[in-house]
Amino acid sequence: MKKNNNFTKLDEYKKKTHFNEKLGLDDRDNVILGMLQKNPAVSQDEIAKRIKLSQPSVGARIRKLQEKGVLHNISGVNFKTVNLHLAKIDVKSTDTKAIIDDFKHCPFFVNALVTSGKYNLCMFFTATSLKRLEGIVNHHLRGNERVKDMEVNIVVTTSRDFVLPMNMAYEEKMCNQDCMGSID
Repeated sequence: MKKNNNFTKLDEYKKKTHFNEKLGLDDRDNVILGMLQKNPAVSQDEIAKRIKLSQPSVGARIRKLQEKGVLHNISGVNFKTVNLHLAKIDVKSTDTKAIIDDFKHCPFFVNALVTSGKYNLCMFFTATSLKRLEGIVNHHLRGNERVKDMEVNIVVTTSRDFVLPMNMAYEEKMCNQDCMGSID
């Protein structure tokens, strides 16, 4: 009989992945993280009842998870529910840090990932119109001597909620270049 390699028990999965050891977590921490991921507004009292600890103990565990950097809260807008365009731009660059620095004040820049493979930088931008995204790409990336190649893709949908941490309180002067011109 052929052995099924799928993990059927959570304990087997944890042992194989070593997440708990690497992150310094125990089973109660896992429950706390799971409950907060499912519902960030869940009360500490509700968590305490579930893991059979006092509310102050739960609060201390949450603070410890935050201090370790395991638990982090990001506010933003959910791409699945708002009418925004999201561009994923893969870039082959000679200086990924400089490219990222070019966008540190851009209100349309969501995030960047330094990657391996054909492209060494994956960038995300969001805007209310495709023309605005095109303006960003044309002004900042096309013709940039540090950009050797790139591929632009527009995200059509996501399979799960996807929170975009956006600067909604930006001022026009934050962006140091007029990459939009008359584009709206």
